[in-house]
Amino acid sequence: MESVRRITQVLEVKEAGAVVPIDLVLPSEAKECFGLQAIVTGLFPGVESVIDFGEFSISFNGSDAHPVHQLVPYESAEARQVSTTRIGLLPLSIALISGSPVTGFYRDLGRQQEPFTPYQVRVSFNLITE
Repeated sequence: MESVRRITQVLEVKEAGAVVPIDLVLPSEAKECFGLQAIVTGLFPGVESVIDFGEFSISFNGSDAHPVHQLVPYESAEARQVSTTRIGLLPLSIALISGSPVTGFYRDLGRQQEPFTPYQVRVSFNLITE
């Protein structure tokens, strides 16, 4: 019986311009990735709306499929409260090879004002599993 599962990896960004690797193996029962979301989390009082904090790139099945290379948004708490959509959610349809790696990176674009505030990026994979 198929089911839906969400797997999340949290990346730590500790300095401006940092490149943080993404390297994980999805559960062996995962058959397909049907959605992907990357979003900046943290509190940035001077930022009022959705801006692109960085970029990310993801490859599946040992780099055989490279469907994503795009900007990663930050949404302030105020904007999130009135929003009816989930920012950064990408629909995909990637058949997964059991046990193959998911690799890539996140790169900070230096959009913060000084001093730099460390933050996290949450990368979530929506999966169909057996």
